[in-house]
Amino acid sequence: MSTDKELEKEVLTRLLHAHPGGLGKEILDNYRGESAVAEAITDLQSRGLIQDRKADANINTDPIKLTASGVEAAKQFEH
Repeated sequence: MSTDKELEKEVLTRLLHAHPGGLGKEILDNYRGESAVAEAITDLQSRGLIQDRKADANINTDPIKLTASGVEAAKQFEH
């Protein structure tokens, strides 16, 4: 299932402007709910835009960071 573009833009933009250590559970703060954001993160990771996380990674504790491709994708939303 593909991420809707508005949610994808929000997640990528938040990560682009995040502390270099990445984001944790605060990335889930979205009016669509935690499960929608978690699905978006999984989708973006499968597309190589978010760094691979451990298979048992807990979204509440594992830092979420962009890959180089993710940075480029996020910058496209800023134009």
